[in-house]
Amino acid sequence: MRIEQLGVNGTDKVVGIAELRNSNNLKQKELIQLATSMSSDSLTVQLLNGLLIANEIHLLSAAQNAIRAQQGDYMVSRSLDVEIIVFASAQRQIGRALEALGVHDGLDEIALVVIGTDNSSVEHSIKDLVDTIGTETLPSFSATIERMERVKKHFQIGDKEISAISDSETLESQLDALARCIVSRVSLVAFDT
Repeated sequence: MRIEQLGVNGTDKVVGIAELRNSNNLKQKELIQLATSMSSDSLTVQLLNGLLIANEIHLLSAAQNAIRAQQGDYMVSRSLDVEIIVFASAQRQIGRALEALGVHDGLDEIALVVIGTDNSSVEHSIKDLVDTIGTETLPSFSATIERMERVKKHFQIGDKEISAISDSETLESQLDALARCIVSRVSLVAFDT
């Protein structure tokens, strides 16, 4: 679990990120109902397809951009939870974003983003979700060749683009560079209004 304080336009928000193993085999409908039931005026919960998340920075960037879009009144959607998935997918079209990064039946790896106003409520919500869904994967979004190849293919990012900004040839460095490529695309979604 990673919890970060984000100061966006003078408003402090707390973002919690985790990767969960759906060991309780919850179906899409149950996962969506769970996220919806936990969301409130002061708390936003989004569950995503964890297979297509590069690392925590990928989700932090999506959350930060979603908060900025909400505060700047340029959201694509009507809710912060959907805005998170729009930015995480680097898509302007909600349908495509949900198709790519939305949860579905049989999904084992679930990425979790919780946005709230204080550390305690965000941490408590994440723990409740872990208890209901299954177990927390530690470390989250592990650097594996499979993750690297899957995410590269989905976001159509080539080796040349990754090599241009990678610090070394290690898998961790390559995955970090991949995440930075995605973050740049995520940020471009905001300018495509």
